[in-house]
Amino acid sequence: LGYTLWWHATLHWFGFAERPFVAAREYRPGRVAHNLVWSVSGVVIWTGFENVFAYLWATGRLAYVDETAWSSRRGALHFCAALLLVPLWRDVHFFFAHRMLHFNALYAQVHSLHHRNTDVEPFSGLCMHPVEHLYYFACALPSLLLLTTPFALLWNGVHLLLSPGASHSGFEDHWQADAYHYFHHRYVSCNYAGTNAGFLDVWFGSFVDTLKPTDQKGCKPRPDAKATLTRPPSLEFAAYLALSAGCVLAWAVAASDVAAGAHAAAPRLAAHLAVLAGFGPVAAASAVTGITRSGGGAPRGGPLKTGLLLAFGTLFFS
Repeated sequence: LGYTLWWHATLHWFGFAERPFVAAREYRPGRVAHNLVWSVSGVVIWTGFENVFAYLWATGRLAYVDETAWSSRRGALHFCAALLLVPLWRDVHFFFAHRMLHFNALYAQVHSLHHRNTDVEPFSGLCMHPVEHLYYFACALPSLLLLTTPFALLWNGVHLLLSPGASHSGFEDHWQADAYHYFHHRYVSCNYAGTNAGFLDVWFGSFVDTLKPTDQKGCKPRPDAKATLTRPPSLEFAAYLALSAGCVLAWAVAASDVAAGAHAAAPRLAAHLAVLAGFGPVAAASAVTGITRSGGGAPRGGPLKTGLLLAFGTLFFS
């Protein structure tokens, strides 16, 4: 949060940049407060991820490459592999997980909260629904499945927590500006990848590299009244938040009991609870959207591309 505050203060308060994407933007403290609250949700959830990994390593449930081995050839190779491959994995994971969030039900119930910001500012980067935070941080998957160093998880976390602040700055003239992602917030149905993985958008036909003709002479402000804490949440929002929280908390309570030694983990029950936590929020989003008939999201492509997007998105979510 301190790093994101640095970006926000230097750009929006102290004028360290001179070319905002929207020249006539209105600075709304209420919108910043809204973004900050939902960003805190992300910090709390990532802290939970880190604590789970630390527990698994400390109790021997998950093997890892010890830091004392870094001076050996094997340890050095693990370190270099994490240093080089984590950013690449981040880009691929982000594209497929992000694109999945733009399918109708998940967009309506989850990702639309992030898109309340039609003109972004640094705190809007981590301003996400808690369910989106879970799937966003699922990028930690390699540290769970592969023999890696703790550095790999922390390096992954640095990317996950810090990069959204600069890429959502709202300005184009600083060293980490991301015009392509600004276009995504402006037009929604394009540029799902980060800047480094734009080739994925090219392959899937969702790449946009210029402003639309109506915006060529300067982007106009767009309504973002939903980005506020003063309006009570809708019944639809509250219902989905409760259902998705129930899916994850059922697993969390059982896992806490096992960790505390209250009882042993039953493999079948553990698998069922893991499926509930991984897929339950998606099923709940589909159910709530079907009942309320809410919509949104991006248009679908051909069956092959849609199938690939759904397959990889589901894998990276779960």
